[in-house]
Amino acid sequence: MRKSIVITLLLLITSGVVPAETPDGTIAFDYRDAPRAKFQFHFTRELITLAATTAPFDSVANLYIHTYHYDADIFDKFVQYYGETLKVGNWRSLHEGSDTFLYMLEAPNEQNEASNDTVWGIFAVVKSDSDVHLLNITGDIPRQQIRQLLTNLDQLGIEIRAFKSLSAFKFQESEEKQEPMLLPTLFRPSGNQPNFFSIRFGKKGESSKFGLKFSMSQNENLRGDWRYYGHPIKKIHIHSDSKNNITQIRQALQEGSTDIQEVLNNLPSPNTPEHKQKLIVRAWERSAIIIVGNVPDHKNEPSMLSKQFRTDAGKPVHEILIEGHQSTHPDTVRKTLEEGPKEIEKAIAALPSTIPDLEGARLRVEEKDSRRTAIITVTEKPKPLRFHFQTEVPVITFNRVTGWGIGIQAESVLREGKVNTTDLGQSWPRIQKARSTALGHNWPSDPNGSRFFGEIGYGFGNKQVYYRVGGDAVTRKHDLWNFGLTTQFQRTTDTINPDFLYHKDAPGETFFRVLGGPDYLNYYLRTGIEVALRWEPMIPNHLFKLSLLNETHKSLRKSTDWHLFNWRSNSKARENPEITDGQLRSVTFRYDFNTRNDYLGWYNTFFAEHSNSTIGSEFDFTRYQLHLRYAHSFGNHRIRTRAVGSFSTAPLPIQRQFTIGGPGLLNGYPLYAFAGDQGFLFNIEYFYNLLGLMDWEHVLEFSDMDLFLLIFLDAGQAWNVSDEKYIFQPKSDVGIGLQLGETDAILRFNVSKAFEAGQGIRFNTVWFYSF
Repeated sequence: MRKSIVITLLLLITSGVVPAETPDGTIAFDYRDAPRAKFQFHFTRELITLAATTAPFDSVANLYIHTYHYDADIFDKFVQYYGETLKVGNWRSLHEGSDTFLYMLEAPNEQNEASNDTVWGIFAVVKSDSDVHLLNITGDIPRQQIRQLLTNLDQLGIEIRAFKSLSAFKFQESEEKQEPMLLPTLFRPSGNQPNFFSIRFGKKGESSKFGLKFSMSQNENLRGDWRYYGHPIKKIHIHSDSKNNITQIRQALQEGSTDIQEVLNNLPSPNTPEHKQKLIVRAWERSAIIIVGNVPDHKNEPSMLSKQFRTDAGKPVHEILIEGHQSTHPDTVRKTLEEGPKEIEKAIAALPSTIPDLEGARLRVEEKDSRRTAIITVTEKPKPLRFHFQTEVPVITFNRVTGWGIGIQAESVLREGKVNTTDLGQSWPRIQKARSTALGHNWPSDPNGSRFFGEIGYGFGNKQVYYRVGGDAVTRKHDLWNFGLTTQFQRTTDTINPDFLYHKDAPGETFFRVLGGPDYLNYYLRTGIEVALRWEPMIPNHLFKLSLLNETHKSLRKSTDWHLFNWRSNSKARENPEITDGQLRSVTFRYDFNTRNDYLGWYNTFFAEHSNSTIGSEFDFTRYQLHLRYAHSFGNHRIRTRAVGSFSTAPLPIQRQFTIGGPGLLNGYPLYAFAGDQGFLFNIEYFYNLLGLMDWEHVLEFSDMDLFLLIFLDAGQAWNVSDEKYIFQPKSDVGIGLQLGETDAILRFNVSKAFEAGQGIRFNTVWFYSF
């Protein structure tokens, strides 16, 4: 009894002591975001002697323990944080299971090498019943007594049931020192994920046909305990085109070997070129992806190299990202890296001498959490200039003004070397951008070479011919800057508010309208000439553009109410409002600053447009607009913000007015509810990624895209120059939404409510990013 009282008093006196990190096997319990511990004790040598004096406790100098209420999130964070900390301190993994992680620090021998006989320290993160324990034991402990020590902690009054089930076989294995297997480095090219459907016309020899092309796939997520060359894997995502493949792999993982590679080696594999079997392991996340069957490749889908790369400092490189490549295929870079040295700096330095098309390669290493990414930017050698002729036919469009439209496009580009016909990419206005007007938007400039272009189309609804023809002369210094002069003649449709709804050519919009979805755009006819000078420094990404415009603007009327589900219905499409007809001659200066990658980063625009009757224009005004957009990621979550300010010195024609209201602008108000010569708009949206909360399986290919829950707030106001007095009375709303996808193809549903009496709850569906 007296002995128990003494032990209890000593426990109370020594509770709260936190060890400092020293070379003797002591590790500080210093995880910054740890909750408050239920219990924390320091058993000194004197206290341990009071309870037990025989083996295995006679070799223990100190024992530290902290106990917390169980929480799966904090358990995983403990495992990751202390695992990385111990790895830096040359600790070895002794046992890693679903609820127990054990590490040991081996005592050095006379040659300063690790001894197989004794250990200086034991560290454990263990979940037992409803508690999570951190345990640190120091001393000069014989290796063969480790299991006995842990399973008999109840002699010190420490009850950790999970230790009772530790297998002696695990500790016998650890007695033989084994070199850890290096995990291969992941390799991936830069690029966006593909759209989840495409609209294309099959060429000769292709199996695809004109129409919507869906890729069917099956998906399943598993949680458990597996290994990949000794590395613990807790989560596995299986992706296949066959439900039978999913079932087969799941059973093999749950009933067979715990080694993932062994499971894959034992799977039957059809001898067909379409069948793919791929494994992607992310050790820093303790996760893996298994891809089996005839499933499409993603442009930036990673693959595993044959070895692990390291920096000059000896730190492992977990992932390699290759960017800047155009004519050089990523597989060529991958093969060269695998055949070169494992030191990443030496491997990069050898690329230009091994790959003939490369002029140079730069390396940048980024560290985030426990992942180290090597970013390789390659510079390709200039190639001989050649003309390349390209066409796209037919171009199919549909909207309520032009009705169904059909057209043809042609382009002749003076470019370096050959054109990669599988990715016409930057120089070609791709059909997958599916025109929402009858050939009615400006083509993006081609930074790779000069070009002549032309397009012609016919709208069957309003029985109008549309065309655009012109040329683009470009000079550039490779990877530094572009300078271009563009001249084009056109008779085409354009939209009101293009600065806000510039994603009018998103691939889903035409399909959306055919199915009866609302057409959010207002159209008018432009006929005339445009001449523009532009300068584009490439790093950072800027664009300076000076444009001269001489055009006639005319109103267009709605020509059809048709959609796929309106054969016998009397429902009417929204009327197309009139604009201010007339001759517009203007000069515009525009500056863009764009750091975005996958829609994350800054995208800011400033422009000033001046029109004056002295140059033959029927309009007199000067207008300015500043458009700031920023998107940032918080892990899997996102936040997006936009601020717009517009100012004018005189009344504006309708097609140049500041117009807000409706989806993507003020979601809680009717479409284009407010318009004026001046105004401002503010939007903020928070995207919470839902895919981490549940498993999505047995669905279409686009289940691989992220699914977000949104919370958004909008505020804005528009007013006229002629108003006698400006009063600050912004309109605002709040809402929630659901969005599938996060890059160039999304599907989004919004529910919003304005902070104004008389405005009801509004629902809308959009298929484009508003900012």
